[in-house]
Amino acid sequence: MTLQTIVERSLSMLGYPAATHELFNRYSDSTQLDIAPSARISIGCLLRRQVELGPHTRLSRGCVLDGDVTIRKRTNLEPNCDLVGDVELGKYCAIARETTFQQTNHKTSQPSMQIRFYDEVLDSDLPPTAEGPITVGNDVWIGTRATILSGVSIGDGAIIGAGSVVTDDVEPYAIVAGVPAERVKWRFPKAIREKLLDLEWWEWDRDEILDNREFFERELREAEDIPTVSI
Repeated sequence: MTLQTIVERSLSMLGYPAATHELFNRYSDSTQLDIAPSARISIGCLLRRQVELGPHTRLSRGCVLDGDVTIRKRTNLEPNCDLVGDVELGKYCAIARETTFQQTNHKTSQPSMQIRFYDEVLDSDLPPTAEGPITVGNDVWIGTRATILSGVSIGDGAIIGAGSVVTDDVEPYAIVAGVPAERVKWRFPKAIREKLLDLEWWEWDRDEILDNREFFERELREAEDIPTVSI
């Protein structure tokens, strides 16, 4: 077992306390952490390579972030989520338990597809393939055990049904479900979607959000239901 592995496991068991981040970055050859002081990481999580966690992000027990991973402000990951490869999650997202973001895939054009075979038997390399980064917008809800595959972009305000496998881009405020995932309905009528995208409320600061409490506590059925906001 390498020193790097020992340190990773120790930090995982401790929940990556803030006092260890700078020291870890100084001595790690393969992992760099940029974690906001207000971020919360539960015991049992594992962070590898390039990981950035924004203010008030929360990782529940057993989450694995392995790649170039960025999670923006106030996004929550429930237990046992896996983010592998180049993955970016926007602000205020709700990611249910056991969701997988799989940005890299096995290469299938050579005789074997097993990375271990090339490493241990041939002393060679089988690099992974990818269709592009995974990007998730703001205010997105992803249901339990959904899988998001390489190259997918999910728009602001979208909902991904539990158990879905997302292979194509998802439009803002679309509700998709199934294997492969397809749009089943819109979260709001077009006029409301356009107003919400124009407002970009997720970019507001805390005072602006509190000043517009009425906006957040109102049911939206028609565009007129969106009150005049104060920002």
